[in-house]
Formats: sequence, structure tokens, C-alpha cells
Amino acid sequence: MKKRIPFFSSFLITGIFTAALSFTVFAAPVTEENAKSIALEHAGVKSEDVSFVLAEQEYEDGNLIFNVEFITKSNDKYDYEILVDSGVVLAADFEKKTIPAADKNAKGISLEQAQDLALKNAGLEANQVTFLKQKTDWDDGRLIYEIEFYTNAYQKYDYDVDSQTGQIIAWDFDNDSVYAKQDASYQNQQGKSQKTSKQQTESSSETNRSISLEDAKASALKHANLKNNQVTWGRVYKEYDDGRLIYKGEFYHNMLEYEFEVDAVSGAIVDWDVESVLD
Repeated sequence: MKKRIPFFSSFLITGIFTAALSFTVFAAPVTEENAKSIALEHAGVKSEDVSFVLAEQEYEDGNLIFNVEFITKSNDKYDYEILVDSGVVLAADFEKKTIPAADKNAKGISLEQAQDLALKNAGLEANQVTFLKQKTDWDDGRLIYEIEFYTNAYQKYDYDVDSQTGQIIAWDFDNDSVYAKQDASYQNQQGKSQKTSKQQTESSSETNRSISLEDAKASALKHANLKNNQVTWGRVYKEYDDGRLIYKGEFYHNMLEYEFEVDAVSGAIVDWDVESVLD
């Protein structure tokens, strides 16, 4: 029996598309038909109203996923990445391929109204998110609001909202909470291994000498001359890169995105990049 966990609210507002993004957790690996059903349910559309473009398995950052793509009769395109082992939505995006001409007499909406529409679509309140991007831009001769925000649960949202009609013409969702849980589980397993293992290989010996995830984050913050309460964290994880054990991660502050790599043994910064979230 499957257990459904609410993830996004599903609703339809006149002139505004709203995605239904709940996720379903399965006790057994999902099949292709399961994956299609999950995607359709999330999008709030019926199977008879869509044409499937793709439904196949592939690996994404070490996770086996179903990549499901379909187009509706109204020419709306959806793309989902669904974890095979649980049915959780790892990522999703929507694009309205056919956009009705704007009413020249329409008054248009403000940036604040566009933010409210994006938050309502995501089923979130303003106090639950950190806005990373809020700007206007021209796209195919249409002035749109580009809105991007992040939650403390490692979930990232991007919206394009028509400034004239208030219609959401595209959205993108990344569920980095999956990676965060995997990273936490990995750290926990490593901690237990260090306490119980009597025989260690050279590789595990290096792991045992490594700094903690919190130490790596502290190194990155020190390099940026920032404090923990000033930033919003993205994913931080440990991996081998060219034979070196490192921590990779990202965080956001004052409309800037910081990406870093920290040597997991010495704590030294080995790679660093800062760019505006508006780029």
C-alpha cells in the first residue's frame, strides 16, 4: 500500500496554470506505469489528455530515476524526474508552449502580485522561503517576472510569470532535500563505521581523518567572511574528486550564490566561485 504525502497544493485559477506536485512513496521500486501515474497526478491532468514523449530509466547523481515527459492537448509540456526506489519527485518543470496573446487593455500585475502567485502555486508562505531572484525580463517579446526562491528544506523553485496577464508560463522545481537526507545518512554511517570498524583500508583511514560536514561549512563561511545566520544553505556533500576527498556545496547571501570545494582532510578551500543569482 502506498502512502501519499502532500507536497504542493493543487488548484486552478482562471487564466493561471497551477501545478499539483504531491509525491508518492512506494514500498517497492516503481514501474514505468507507476512513474507515469505519479507525474500525471502531480500535474493534475488525465492520461487521455496527454501524449507521452518519454518514459525511461536513467541515473541522475547516482540515483536511478524515471525521466517522464509528456505534452497536453493544450500544448503544455511537463518533464519529471522520479526516484525509482521510492516514487519521490526529484525534479519537475512545466512550460506553456502556446501562450495566448495578451489583452492590450489589461492593467498588468505588480512584482509583489507575481510573487504571491508563485508562492500560492508552490503551496508556501513568504515566511517559509528566501527569495533569490526577483526581476523583470523580456522573453519572446513578452515582459515577464522571473522569481526564484529557496526553502530551508532544500527545495528550490523558479517561476516565469507574465507581467500583463499574471499567467504562470513556466516553473521549475528541484527537490534537493533528497540529496540532503542522503548526505546526512552518509555522515551517520561514516560516524558509526569509525566507532565500530577494527580493520580499515587506506581509503577508509583517510575518511576517518576527514573533517565533519559542519567543519567544511564553517571553512566556507570563514572564506566568505559570513556567519551561518546570514546565509541560506543549498546542498553540501562529500565525494572523491581526482583521488582527493572533498566537500562540495553551495549557499546564498544577498542575491549571490557561493559554490565551494573544501579539502575533507585539511579543511582548505580548493575551489571557489561567486556569482549573482540574476545571471
